Order: sequence, then structure tokens, then C-alpha cells
Amino acid sequence: RRGSFLGGCFAFEPPAPHRGRAAMAAAAAKSAAQEAEAQHTQRDVHTLNGLLKFFFFIVNSMYCLVGVALIGLSIYCLTDAWADLDPDIYRSAATILISTGVVILIIVMCGCFGAVYQEQRTGSCRGRRLLSFYQICLLTLIGLQFYTTVYMLNTAESLQAVKGELASAKSNITVEYVDAERSLSTKFNDYYFDTVTGSQDGYFWKFVDESCPKSSGMGSDDCNVDSYATTCPDEASCDDGASAQCPYDLCRRAAVTRFLGIVEPIGEYGIFVCIFETALMILTCCLICFNPRDAEQTILMKSGNFAADDARAKIKSAV
Repeated sequence: RRGSFLGGCFAFEPPAPHRGRAAMAAAAAKSAAQEAEAQHTQRDVHTLNGLLKFFFFIVNSMYCLVGVALIGLSIYCLTDAWADLDPDIYRSAATILISTGVVILIIVMCGCFGAVYQEQRTGSCRGRRLLSFYQICLLTLIGLQFYTTVYMLNTAESLQAVKGELASAKSNITVEYVDAERSLSTKFNDYYFDTVTGSQDGYFWKFVDESCPKSSGMGSDDCNVDSYATTCPDEASCDDGASAQCPYDLCRRAAVTRFLGIVEPIGEYGIFVCIFETALMILTCCLICFNPRDAEQTILMKSGNFAADDARAKIKSAV
């Protein structure tokens, strides 16, 4: 045996085979420690992914309620007090709301399936593919709803300005129309003159009798098929540009307040939905980017050195 004389003692060096086994044991211990650390990290990642998936299901379920609310809002559009003013516009709005609600319900189901099959990488129900489709649809809806929300908020802001000016103005006709009022005033006047000599049933005339000033003299008690008082609006003068003879101008404050009560909530609702959809986009990105660690068998197969059966046999022999 080889040795060395150190401090009066003759120390023997271990044989090479013993040194090799010690190195292998140290390498195995290090590999086991690294594997344990990797498994611990992987468990943390899976826990975080499960938490994100849990929040995604909750927010996505709430988004489903948004779709149901849009369908309910479409029914409100068809039964609103002013639906008779322009039935075509209200029917178009109801159709758009119903279609949007149905689309939301469909993409909600797509998002749920994508989250369930999130880690599936093969087949027709691949999680990333479904979540990517869900995200594209969501991005499209965000763009459309953002445009609609901005339009509604701008309209509400202009009507608020008109409402403030009307409160301090001596006469309604001194306050200039905003864009939203031009179409509304025409529809209001036409419907009033078309139905004033009729049955006067429905929500519109209920609004006129309850909300318009009594001093305007345009209510159903003074203006009807049996009697038409001199204080009633005059259609010929209104068409010639005499605003003081137009029903809308006589009832403008109440009409603006009523219209503002429709537009303003829709704008605020649009802000809520856009924020909600943005949160869903962030959660969907996190779920799409999640990449679980492959099993040892899959790693051996991906290396190209082992077939499926050989990989399984190698794993069993290692165990």
C-alpha cells in the first residue's frame, strides 16, 4: 500500500476503487438533493397554478352572470318607456345585447374546458388551444365594449352639461342641443304628434303626464282626440322651427333626465365589464404560460435515446 509519513504517523491512502465509490455516493447524494429540491419547487408551482385556476373559475363564473345580465338588459330595452319612440333602434339594441350575452356564455364554457384540460398537450381538447381561443374572443369583446363604453360616457357627460344649463336657464330653448338630443328630439316630437289624437296608452304618455311640467299644457288631459287646448304643442309651428311649440322642448328637462338615467348606468356598467374582462385576460395568460415539468419517462423518450418500453424498463431498474 502507498502511504506518506505525516506527523510521525504513517497514513495509508485509500485504494482507487474506494475513492470511486465515495465519489459516486457523493454524486448520488447531491443528485438526490437536487431532485428533492426540484420536486419541492414543482409542488409549489402546481400549488400556485391550482390557486390561479381556482380564481379563474370563480371570475369566469361571475362573467357568466354578466352574459345573463346582458340578456336581461335586452328585455329591458324592449319594454322601456321610450321603446315606442324608435322601435327599430331598440330592437337592434336588444338584438346586439342578446347576441353579446350568448357569445359570452359560449366563450365562458370554452374557458372552463380550457382550464380543465390545461395540462393536456395532445388531442382535440388541448388546454392551451382552448384558452387561446377564449383569449382571442375576450380581446375582441373588450375592444367592442371599450368603444361602446367611451361613447356612452361621452354622451352622459354632454347630457349632464345640458341638465346643468337647463337648471339655471330661464328658458329651455336658450340651451343648445347636443348631438344625442338631435335624434331624440325628432323621435319625441314625431311620436307625440302621431299619438296625441289616439288612445294615448303605453309608457310614453304615462311619462308625459307624470314627468312633464303641468304648466306646459301638453298632458293627455288637455291634449286628446276630444279636446285640443290652445296650450298644446302645434305640429305645424314645430316643423317650421318654433321650438316653443315642440313637445320635446316643453318637456326637455324631464326628457334629458330620463335619457341620462338610461345612458349613464350603461356607461358605468361598461367600465365594470372592461375591468372584469381585463382580469380574466391576465388569469388566462398565466394559465396558458404554465408549463408542467415532464415525467422522467417522457424526458427519456424526448431525448431520442429510449423508446417508450425501454424508458419504462430503465425507470423500473433504477428503482
